[in-house]
Amino acid sequence: MPCNSPLKYPFRPCQLHFTPKKRLLSLIPAPYCHRLFLCPIVLQKGKVMFELIGKITLYIHVIAGASTLITGPFAIFYNFKDPRKHRIVGKTFFYAMLIVAFTSVGGFIKYPDRPFFQFLLGIAILVLAGVFRGVRAIFLMKDGRVLPFDFGYTAMLGLNAVYMLGMSAWHIQAGTMIALPILFAVFGFMSLGDTVRNWKVFREPGTLLRLDWMHLHSTTMMGAFTASTTAFTVNAAHFLPWYLQWFGPTLLLLPLQIYFGRKLKNMRRKAMTVGAIA
Repeated sequence: MPCNSPLKYPFRPCQLHFTPKKRLLSLIPAPYCHRLFLCPIVLQKGKVMFELIGKITLYIHVIAGASTLITGPFAIFYNFKDPRKHRIVGKTFFYAMLIVAFTSVGGFIKYPDRPFFQFLLGIAILVLAGVFRGVRAIFLMKDGRVLPFDFGYTAMLGLNAVYMLGMSAWHIQAGTMIALPILFAVFGFMSLGDTVRNWKVFREPGTLLRLDWMHLHSTTMMGAFTASTTAFTVNAAHFLPWYLQWFGPTLLLLPLQIYFGRKLKNMRRKAMTVGAIA
């Protein structure tokens, strides 16, 4: 096409090679200008925005995670001593746990190929389902009714069990450090057990007494706290030996979970004995 041929846009192709760079944009037709120049700019801005959102999400995750590490022990301490304070601290713990779980999923989306974030995804789903069940147990204890929502997060928990057990097998085949596939298996079987337990409980809620729901609430929230604390020590407590990073929270908190479980069972047994005498 000759240089002086008319075009829809005021454009002379042969001038491109002789025009300074700062004037190049004005010589290219609008549609081509948009494709050649604006798209890279938009992509660059999108990348910067994505990184900014990632940093903000990380800060929110850290703050929420720190608050669970503070409120969790207080909720455990006030469990039987002061119900009013337990409720106040427990609500803070619950909402912080929700934030931790959702922001953990964001970390997996950003780094899906890293083993730690693969593990973090499974922990996030386990914690999310755990805090849902823990809070729902209180509503059901107060004569609430089972909702489709309860079966929904139970199904999510079952899928998480398949995911974590599958990742355990995959990492064993890949030769990953042995602690990671062991933890995948431990929390995978925990997810599977909770799935079966939820299914039985939600299908026949009338078979549970008030103290049974309280037992379910207590053990579930302790399990969620154990899982989230494990994620924290693995990610942040590098000054500890590796076996304490990975297994320390479970070894520390599991006896407390067993203690509260037995205490509630004894309270239930006494209540049934008094009821039978009366």
